[in-house]
Amino acid sequence: MWREAWSDFIDVLPYLLIGIAIGSVIYGFMPTDLLEQYAGPDNPFAIPVAAVIGVPLYIRAEAVIPLAAALMAQGVGAGTVLALIIGSAGASLTELILLRSLFTLKLLAAFLAVIFAMAMIAGYATYLFF
Repeated sequence: MWREAWSDFIDVLPYLLIGIAIGSVIYGFMPTDLLEQYAGPDNPFAIPVAAVIGVPLYIRAEAVIPLAAALMAQGVGAGTVLALIIGSAGASLTELILLRSLFTLKLLAAFLAVIFAMAMIAGYATYLFF
């Protein structure tokens, strides 16, 4: 069991380090005013933009925690970060290419619409309830 757990940890470690590095750059070098202006809780368009940006990014679960922490520490709203996470976890370009070989364009568009809708609903609900 120990060897299997260590093997899983080694497999995940590069992605974790990449997420920490990206989070460190955002935390250390991104201007707080810029992030608050465009991605803060006062901008209602930040959530749909974050959902759209999330799909091509495809942020792995291991990398999203340090990235989300850095974004929120710099003033990005929790709903915007949640929309980014759902958008990036819900679909990726490689996944869409694979699904295109299996589904029609209409079904693929419905899949994307559901991902974007869920990301936006979760983002706005975060601001509404929290």
